[in-house]
Amino acid sequence: MRLPVSRLVSLGMLLLIAATLPGQTPDRPVVPDAEPYEEDEFPLWARDLRRAEIIGLGSFPLALLATRLLYGLGRFIAASITVGELSAEYLPPLIAPPGAVPFSRRDNARVLVGAVSLSGVIAVVDYALGRREASDE
Repeated sequence: MRLPVSRLVSLGMLLLIAATLPGQTPDRPVVPDAEPYEEDEFPLWARDLRRAEIIGLGSFPLALLATRLLYGLGRFIAASITVGELSAEYLPPLIAPPGAVPFSRRDNARVLVGAVSLSGVIAVVDYALGRREASDE
């Protein structure tokens, strides 16, 4: 009886995973917990920069979605005004009918620049609100 290649590969992967699991050793030394960071271990600018990075990168997917939708709506409105009637083939890709005009490379670049800019604005606004809150205390 011959096993199909996919089952053979799956069995091999399972054996590799099982071989890499650590064995149970009751004499394992106890590793102490890591020391928590102290309040003044990092300068304030480094903490602010890290927070801005997290906020900017975290908001990017939503900013990209919003920018893509708004750019598509703007393109649809501009094309409809140019033609003088509603141009369904220029609807945003999320709601466009089959056979609609896709975004060009230039459109995609504009959307990407808009999303990066929006993420940066969100990070700067968060920084400004944080500074204002810190000054109120």
